[in-house]
Amino acid sequence: MSDTATSDDAAPNAGPDRRRIWAFHLVVVAVAGGTLWSVSYPGSHFSLFAASGCASILVGCFWLGWTIYVARTTGGWRRWFLIGPVIGVLTLVLLCTGAPFKMRWAASQGAFAAVVAGHPIPPPGSAWESFTVPRRLGLYSITRAGWMPGGAVFYEAHGDVFYDAGFAYLPGGPTAVDTALFESSQFRHIGGNWYRWTGTS
Repeated sequence: MSDTATSDDAAPNAGPDRRRIWAFHLVVVAVAGGTLWSVSYPGSHFSLFAASGCASILVGCFWLGWTIYVARTTGGWRRWFLIGPVIGVLTLVLLCTGAPFKMRWAASQGAFAAVVAGHPIPPPGSAWESFTVPRRLGLYSITRAGWMPGGAVFYEAHGDVFYDAGFAYLPGGPTAVDTALFESSQFRHIGGNWYRWTGTS
C-alpha cells in the first residue's frame, strides 16, 4: 500500500478553487464600483447607494466567514484573503476624497462647456428661457436645461432624494442667481464657472 496521498486525500485541505475565488472578488469589485458610482452624481443616487451599502455589508460578512472557514480547514492563511480588504480600503479612500464625482465630472465638463460656449449671460430680471440639450452630456443624463439671470442650469435625470439636482454655469457665482426663479437651493463650486446644485425651482 502506497504512503503517497491521493488527490482525494488532499482535496479537503486544498481550499476553494480559483474559479470561486475569482467569482467572489468580481462580486467585490462590482459592489465597490456600484458604491463609487452612486456618489458621482450632483445630488445623491440614494437607491443605488443604499443597495450598494447593503451589498457591502453582506459581502463583508461573507468574506469574514469564508476566510475563517478556509483558514481552519486548510490550516493557514492565504494571500488572497487580503484582496477583499484592500479593495474595501481603496473604496473608502476614493469616497473620502470625492474622487468618483471629480473623475466623472472631469470627463463630462467639456460637453457641458460646449453647450454654453458663446452664449451671452442673461442679465438680472430676465425670464427663464429653456433650451434644447442632448439627452447625454458627457457621462450624465440631462432632462432639461435653461438660461436664467446669471447663467444656465442643467437638471440631471436622477436628481436627489427629496429635491432636484444638477449643474449650473454661473460666471458671476451663485449670488447672481435670481431667487425668484430658483429657490431653496444649495450650490457647490466644482471648478471654473461651474457648480453642482440641489434644490427646487
